[in-house]
Amino acid sequence: MIKEKSLSLFLGLLLLAGCTIPNQSRYTISAPGRAGAPVAADKESVKEVLQTVASQLKMKDMTASSLAPNLIVYYQQIDSNYPVKLMAWTEGDKIVIELSHWPETIGEGMSYRNSREYIESELKTRFGDRSSIVAFRNLAAHTTNHH
Repeated sequence: MIKEKSLSLFLGLLLLAGCTIPNQSRYTISAPGRAGAPVAADKESVKEVLQTVASQLKMKDMTASSLAPNLIVYYQQIDSNYPVKLMAWTEGDKIVIELSHWPETIGEGMSYRNSREYIESELKTRFGDRSSIVAFRNLAAHTTNHH
């Protein structure tokens, strides 16, 4: 009985906080072989993928105005109360890509979902096994200064 009440309370609070739950997808690209650091060709390929998504969502290139270290590219929707953000940066021997959105309602919007699926598909096609999706629990535990 107590477990049911606790679960109901938790689900109720989750529902109330629904508009504050972000959609966030993070991917990593490992350096080829023993290169040690991401290579320029990988960075350019990532830029191409993200440029395609950015143009479809009418995002603005905010790279030049960002203070984030090791940034490759940063795009954000400008004319939206709930903008989608898209960033890529280097972190050690990896390229990290993040797609994030604080939606108006619970769940993924169609533009976010389409962007996420496109990015996943393109990264797998271009980078194969060097591409991976960061698990949500790891994402929640590992925060960076790039947000």
